[in-house]
Amino acid sequence: MTKIDIISGFLGAGKTTLIKKLINEAFKGEKLVLIENEFGEIGIDGGFLKDAGIEITEMNSGCICCSLVGDFGKALKQVMTEYAPDRIIIEPSGVGKLSDVIKAVIDIDSHDIKLNSFTTVADAKKCKMYMKNFGEFFNNQIEFAKSVVLSHTKGMPEEKIAQAVELIREHNKKATLITTDWDELSGADILAAMEQRDTLSESLAELLHEHEHHHHEHGEECCCGGHHDHE
Repeated sequence: MTKIDIISGFLGAGKTTLIKKLINEAFKGEKLVLIENEFGEIGIDGGFLKDAGIEITEMNSGCICCSLVGDFGKALKQVMTEYAPDRIIIEPSGVGKLSDVIKAVIDIDSHDIKLNSFTTVADAKKCKMYMKNFGEFFNNQIEFAKSVVLSHTKGMPEEKIAQAVELIREHNKKATLITTDWDELSGADILAAMEQRDTLSESLAELLHEHEHHHHEHGEECCCGGHHDHE
């Protein structure tokens, strides 16, 4: 059984840094594959991954919501066949919708994979600005996350962190929320929070219902400017 962990986050939030920390401190001894979908971002350095024994498959053909419609399932099955990994880490584009990534994984409907966690990294200093400027795309990553890891909290006043938490809770009341500076936590600590199993099945059922209801009501504009009509 291959575990799949989705780690999303807007540009500059720090999801690549978090993935590196998890690789170094939490995934030792596991056979890993990292799938990136880059959209104008700097991905994880290939040399770092090679040194860590990580395989990398890059999907650079368009934005996440477009590529998920077609080649994502095929790419994931190919990874499973070629590498038979213990764990697959999916790092979507910063402008991708987490709900689309979650649904694409579930739709593969394979007994060989398990959606293990779906996490959003959010910059504590920019939550308010991103909610205002990017609305639906940023909020989607918050709303559909099972856990939200705040970044750049080092040195932030407690009241500022509390304000960021309040904004996040307006969009997701149930997610596990990590506000502690990452330097004070081990990768294993963060992974344990990401993997909390108590409400995962319930969360998945709710997310799928909300996602399908939202798409059924209206066609949805793609983040690259296209338009998809969902049945």
